Amino acid sequence: MEHQSVAIYVRQSEDKTGQEAAVERQEAACRKLADAKGWADLVLYRDNDRSATTGKERPDFERLLRDIEAGCVDAVVVWHLDRLTRTIRDLTRTIEAGKSHRVNIASVHGVSLDLGDPTGVAVATILTAIAAMEVQHKGSRQREANRQRATAGRAFWTRRPFGYDRDADGAVFVVEAEAELIRVGAEAALAGSTLAAIAKQWNAAGFSTTAGGLWGVTQVRRLLMNPRYAGKQVYNGEEMASGGLWQPILDQDTHQALVERLTDPRRRTAPDDLNSKYLLSGICLCGKCGGKMFASPVKVKGRQQMVYRCYSGYCVQRGLEAVDDVVNTVVTARLSRPDAASLFASTVDATALRRKATDLRGRRDALAALLADGLLSAVAVREQAGKLASELHAVESSLVALDTFNPAAAVIAADDVSAAWAALDLGARRQIIRALMDVTVLSAGKGVRFSPEQVQIEWKGGS
Repeated sequence: MEHQSVAIYVRQSEDKTGQEAAVERQEAACRKLADAKGWADLVLYRDNDRSATTGKERPDFERLLRDIEAGCVDAVVVWHLDRLTRTIRDLTRTIEAGKSHRVNIASVHGVSLDLGDPTGVAVATILTAIAAMEVQHKGSRQREANRQRATAGRAFWTRRPFGYDRDADGAVFVVEAEAELIRVGAEAALAGSTLAAIAKQWNAAGFSTTAGGLWGVTQVRRLLMNPRYAGKQVYNGEEMASGGLWQPILDQDTHQALVERLTDPRRRTAPDDLNSKYLLSGICLCGKCGGKMFASPVKVKGRQQMVYRCYSGYCVQRGLEAVDDVVNTVVTARLSRPDAASLFASTVDATALRRKATDLRGRRDALAALLADGLLSAVAVREQAGKLASELHAVESSLVALDTFNPAAAVIAADDVSAAWAALDLGARRQIIRALMDVTVLSAGKGVRFSPEQVQIEWKGGS
């Protein structure tokens, strides 16, 4: 802006519809006031869906301040002063920008203020202080209302959670297409799929977050661990005894299993997970020392290629693609057989195991309270804690070994098993291989060319 003009500034804190109706009404009223004052050279500054109190930047407010400081603005027309500023900090910035140019602020609802006049500045300060107080009172009222809703088990949210919505009467209902995606994602996570793979599948299916963005690891983890989906009510991080009055998408045991799995530190630090972008990394075993082999880049005749290498004794090293090809061929052949579905049948009650694990953890945690209250001696606590730890380890080991979800179902049912296997998520393929077989890469001696016989496969459970 090279010449002086009149600014119209409009702002709406939250625009749930995205139609900008509120800011358009403000603009119309501001233009009417400007016309009544004979101001014709009008420039619009608009911040829609932007709060003046959260600290987040308002782009057009910042642009307006720059133009005021540059002497390009004579006056600012607003619906009310609180549309322009609701904090003392922003008021101070506006006064500093406009006092040297005696910028006038004209309000549709309110008084006109001359920022170059001490009285105008004083009135602006008082009005802004009142607005700031109203914001604090509103926040207190909203927090109390939310607490009451939480205690009563009623849903409250500022943005629709994925999987749920409200009808015209405000009643919460399940969005079934989204809920099914959550259920499948939960099963996949418990079966060993990575959160990145689940996010990729959700994005590929055409589902976005309710904020309109793509799914990522953080968003998927936050959703799968959210107690809301098991019908639990949480307020300020505290689970309410009343529970939620909405229909759960996941059962309590599945939710507990997800929380335990996704917060397990072993899941983040195990070499298997760090190398999970390769089919057999951390799964195949060295034929010499029995240690795990991991994917590794090496130079062969000046050219870099990927191999599986033993890191226990650096005994065996074989080309990654060649070993993968052997295992892929064997697995698809086995999954093509008529009895393939029986490979993943289980007689173990996973739900009962999870409940037992939860009970054991509760008993273990209770020991600390008994010790603190002097009801048990340290010796007794150590003895009982040791027994509980052993029992819990056995239950957790059973859960890890148990297939609670059959990731091979789609492959087994496919007309082209090889194509379905290749299209399967890498995490699911690794899960299937772990369930079906032990893969050992044999040493063939230096200079001996690779052959499929150097990959030894032992089937588990008579597969």
